[in-house]
Amino acid sequence: MLPIDQIAYGNRLLDLSPERKGVAYLCLLLLCFFTNPKVQIGLVLILSATTIYVARVTFRRYLKWLLIPLPFLLISVLSIILSVDSDPAVFLAAIPFFKSFLGISQTLLETAIHLFFRSLSCLTSTYLFVLTVPFQQILYLMKRCCLPRVLIEITMLMYRFIFIFLDEVSVLKKSQEMRFGYRGLKNSYHSLGLLLRVLFQQTFTRVHRMNVSLEMKFFSGDFPL
Repeated sequence: MLPIDQIAYGNRLLDLSPERKGVAYLCLLLLCFFTNPKVQIGLVLILSATTIYVARVTFRRYLKWLLIPLPFLLISVLSIILSVDSDPAVFLAAIPFFKSFLGISQTLLETAIHLFFRSLSCLTSTYLFVLTVPFQQILYLMKRCCLPRVLIEITMLMYRFIFIFLDEVSVLKKSQEMRFGYRGLKNSYHSLGLLLRVLFQQTFTRVHRMNVSLEMKFFSGDFPL
């Protein structure tokens, strides 16, 4: 079981109906989308504190999870802030860039601030939902929302394959580390290439074995949900 599943099955809101948690999540997303940055900052602080308490996780662990998507968010913000124009007067600050100027304008800066805090508040809302709703309840919510059965089955299979993938990565990497495969930059690149190649082959082998076992059990093509 993944650590995120252990947390989800041991949170303080486990007995709360998944419908209520789903509705609360949608309301929080709408609130994050249509409020100003000051309210979004408040939501980030409140939701983060709530998640740490309800999910029984430490602040340090939660902060690590929060920092994972931060580089992608900062790159997106930088791509919005920076623009090129021939007139430096339109920028708050600018530097020469070939025959034009690269700088930051007031309008784009405000847009980037709104985007950053909107994304951050939506992220904290999502963490609260994921850490308090086990995967079984997520499938139940998808079924209650009358989503296509094929979509629910694909979601369930993808979730199952995550365990297969992580298990193969753990076994192969430990085997390489015992043989000092990651000592030195050259060996690390070589070991990583071997890991990816063997992982690709063994994952397909595991999937094939699963298909064979399903056929032996007279699998009809539909998973019971």
